Amino acid sequence: MRYTKERQKEHISQIRRLLVIKPEASIFDIKEALANQRKPLKLDKDYINKLVNKIRKERAKRLDYYTINVVLAKFQDEILELKKRLWVIITNAESSEKDKIAAIRELRTSSNDLFNKMFDSGVFTKKLGKLEIGSKLSEEEQELLKRAIDLDYDKPNEPSTTREKDKSK
Repeated sequence: MRYTKERQKEHISQIRRLLVIKPEASIFDIKEALANQRKPLKLDKDYINKLVNKIRKERAKRLDYYTINVVLAKFQDEILELKKRLWVIITNAESSEKDKIAAIRELRTSSNDLFNKMFDSGVFTKKLGKLEIGSKLSEEEQELLKRAIDLDYDKPNEPSTTREKDKSK
């Protein structure tokens, strides 16, 4: 039997409630518990299994996101502390030039590492533009380009030939 999305969500909600109460419940335990409710619900074991798997996948996905966020947050905190210490070295008048350069490099590297970790985890996404090959300039763009090429930049005090042409029009 096919159920609407809304009805499926209701079933998932009821099954999730049962799994919270008894996490190790089998498909048959869930089927029996649903059938023995105040408002009995008789579902096929295969359908229940499908919904239980859906719930477990959702939980795993939430755990993955949670884990990624926790690890990223810790890494971000470490980088911030590192940057504070690096700035102390960079701004300290008594630090040698060699130490300052090494601190600047580490500062840049740590920022790059943080960005890459965030990018790899899906915080950022790359949006690449499309390359248009064979597109032509409009007449106006071609005219502007010709005027720019005709400009005489060596003689700053003399008006360019294109300006004189424009005034004569």
